[in-house]
Amino acid sequence: MVWRRSNTRPLWRSLLDALIFAAVLVAVTVFLDRLGILDLGTGNATAKDGDSLVLNGTEVRLYGIDAPEYNQNCGSPEGEYPCGKRAASALRELLRKRMINCRMLDQDRYGRAVSVCRDGEIEINREMVRQGWAVAYVRHAFDYVKTQQEAKRDKRGLWQGSFEMPEDYRARNRKALGDTTLSAQQDD
Repeated sequence: MVWRRSNTRPLWRSLLDALIFAAVLVAVTVFLDRLGILDLGTGNATAKDGDSLVLNGTEVRLYGIDAPEYNQNCGSPEGEYPCGKRAASALRELLRKRMINCRMLDQDRYGRAVSVCRDGEIEINREMVRQGWAVAYVRHAFDYVKTQQEAKRDKRGLWQGSFEMPEDYRARNRKALGDTTLSAQQDD
C-alpha cells in the first residue's frame, strides 16, 4: 500500500497563517501611527467643497461621505437653491475657528488623503451627514447610514426637498458633457 500525502492544507495551518497576517497588519499600523504617517496633523483647515478640505497643505477627502458638487442645484419648498455651495459653506462653518485633526485611512486616485477628521469630540464627517449637507457614501462605507436616516427623518439640509445624489449627478454630467475625466473636485 502506497501512502499519498493529501494536497489539502490543514485548517489549523490556515488559521495560524490568518492570525500571523492579522498580527503583522496591526504591528505595521501601530508603527505607521507612531511615526505620524497616518496622522495628518492638527491645524486650521479650509473647505474646498462639501466633502474635501486642505489641512497643513494636504488635500483631504472626507471618508465615507459624499456632498453635492459645488455647482449642483437642489429643490426645496421655496424653489431651487445652490445646494453644492451651501454644502461647502456648511463645511467651511464647521471648520472655522477649530483645530482639526485628520487621520488618513486611504488615498484616492487623485492622491488625496481619504480621512476621518475631528475637532475634539466632533467628527467632521459625521457632522456633515448629521446636518444633512452630505450623504453616506455607501459605495465606500456604511459608517454614516444611521446618521443619514436621522437627517432625512428630520428634513435637515438636502433632505428639506428634492436632490440628485452627488454620485448620480457626476455620472449624468459626465455623459452630458461627453467627458469621462472630470476634475478631482467633481469626482469621488
